[in-house]
Amino acid sequence: MSERTEVVIGHSVLGRPIEAVRFEPAGYAQQRPAALLFGAIHGDEPVTQLMLERLADDLVERPPGRETWIVPCVNPDGVLAGTRDNANGVDLNRNFASATWGTDRRPGYHPGAAAEDQPETRALVELIAHVGCARIVALHATYRMVNWDGCGEALAREMAERCGYPPEASMGYPTPGSFGAKYGIERGARDHHARDAVHDGRRARLGRVPGRAALGRGPAGVSAPPG
Repeated sequence: MSERTEVVIGHSVLGRPIEAVRFEPAGYAQQRPAALLFGAIHGDEPVTQLMLERLADDLVERPPGRETWIVPCVNPDGVLAGTRDNANGVDLNRNFASATWGTDRRPGYHPGAAAEDQPETRALVELIAHVGCARIVALHATYRMVNWDGCGEALAREMAERCGYPPEASMGYPTPGSFGAKYGIERGARDHHARDAVHDGRRARLGRVPGRAALGRGPAGVSAPPG
């Protein structure tokens, strides 16, 4: 059994709690840097929240191989409203303080008035700083791929082999101010974006495989540079 601790890491624009679940590694596990998984940064991708909630339930019985943090829903206001953006109309995955913030803007991808000016973004940034994790998996919908930023290609390909989705180095369009731009490209974390297609009404495929492949047994965990 894994020790599970629930923590409120911040609040949304409308005051809803942003919750995280922390798991201690198994006692026999080798010491490894912490891992983070998060979902529903876009409110119109609620299936990613369900996937991570199921993974959190699974990790109680199957302890991870490292300290593991799961944030099932970064954007609770957007999920409840069924909108991509948060309650301020900001795309949270364009709101991170990367060098590209605010550049190459596309219609419908509002990055905010300033980098990391949204409470949901700050909650995630502060958690990463507090935990010091460099192993990060972001769940999205609705593409079937494992996309990576920065130096995470090897692990992305391993995850892709396990889940059956193709590994892709690019989404095919610019993502300025994204989570991956800041933490993957600029800070060297091997962050991965597991993207699922439309939920089939029974169970999204990604919920069954990559979560366990990434964290269930430790060695296949999301990796980062040594140290």
